[in-house]
Amino acid sequence: MNEIGVGLQLYTLRNECEKDFFETLVRVEAIGYEGVELAGLHGHEPEEVKSKLDELGLSVIGHHVPIERIENELEAVIEEQKVLGNRRIVCPWLPPERRSEEDYKNVAEIMKYAAIVCTKQDMEIVYHHHDFELGRSIEGSDLYRILDAHAAIQAEFDIYWLNQVGHDPVEWMQKFAGRTPVIHLKDRSDDEREATAILGTGNIAIEEVIEQGEACGVKWWVVEQDHCDFDPIESVTQSYKYLREIQLKK
Repeated sequence: MNEIGVGLQLYTLRNECEKDFFETLVRVEAIGYEGVELAGLHGHEPEEVKSKLDELGLSVIGHHVPIERIENELEAVIEEQKVLGNRRIVCPWLPPERRSEEDYKNVAEIMKYAAIVCTKQDMEIVYHHHDFELGRSIEGSDLYRILDAHAAIQAEFDIYWLNQVGHDPVEWMQKFAGRTPVIHLKDRSDDEREATAILGTGNIAIEEVIEQGEACGVKWWVVEQDHCDFDPIESVTQSYKYLREIQLKK
């Protein structure tokens, strides 16, 4: 069995990164995480970030890059990622004004073009969804329309958002097996808030997702928590420990 890496989406620690990006990376590595998914460079040059990551032995799992840059500055984005040692450019979010039916068609074309360009340079373009791209069924979803635009477009499924609208994350993973290099793992609080929670403390069937990882070609499990009730560093530490315990059971 190929060991699937465990990483952290740094958006979870956005406030800590803004205060001291490099010290936050030190703390993430000390927890045990093997890689990080970037959400910006917090005022640092790519060369600086690459040097610090290499010093700590942290892999770059991917980099969340705004759709506007993917659309208008793709070559510059690619060159930046090469400096960082990153192969995955992730479209992380569509602003509300870009969610009409016509917009989704346009986004699908943007992602298709980016997939063709990235593939030629041994890179990947990845789409990360929320709840607003999801319909009643897989094929009826705008997310499906985007991923279906080209076979080289990779998916970054977020199990919280899939579960939140009544979709089965495992079904999506199986549907796009081989195109799911990174999965965002989140739990959901078992109360009326339905907030993102520390892994293993909520009501999402995380172990069922973990069981499908190898068969679906997952390379990285990425911990993410949009908002933390407790200290974010302690929260991601607990999530890491939970995930490692699950992996050790296999």
